[in-house]
Amino acid sequence: MPDKGPDEEEEPGFRVTDRRRVGPEGVQEPTQAPESEPEKTAESPPTEQERKEEEFVLLPIPDLVRILIAELQTRALVHMGLIPNPATHLVAKDLPQARLAIDCVAALIEQLSPLAAPPEREEFQHMLANLRLSFVRQSGGSHGAA
Repeated sequence: MPDKGPDEEEEPGFRVTDRRRVGPEGVQEPTQAPESEPEKTAESPPTEQERKEEEFVLLPIPDLVRILIAELQTRALVHMGLIPNPATHLVAKDLPQARLAIDCVAALIEQLSPLAAPPEREEFQHMLANLRLSFVRQSGGSHGAA
């Protein structure tokens, strides 16, 4: 890049636009649409981000419940001290939290079962039975069944 003289100004490769809505007078409403956002036309294909958002919005509730069941099952195992916490890699018991997770799994399975196929219902029941049995073993039977 050649050196420029003191009288020559370098042209910026980008433009900075202040979009903040707070000024000395307080919060201000925007007076015009931002210039940098391209207008969407009927012909323009959706961006990757828009496709991801659309997929998330259109996720059927039964599938969302299945995801919650899987997450709560993992949390129950973590709180029973059977697997390490994925974030900290530590193993620690928190049986009240494990019990709450197991009870939530049971409630979600109860709601989802009428919509599930028989093999899936059977899988849910085995998972719940295994969680409850593990809870009793980890608690030494002192906390009762979940």
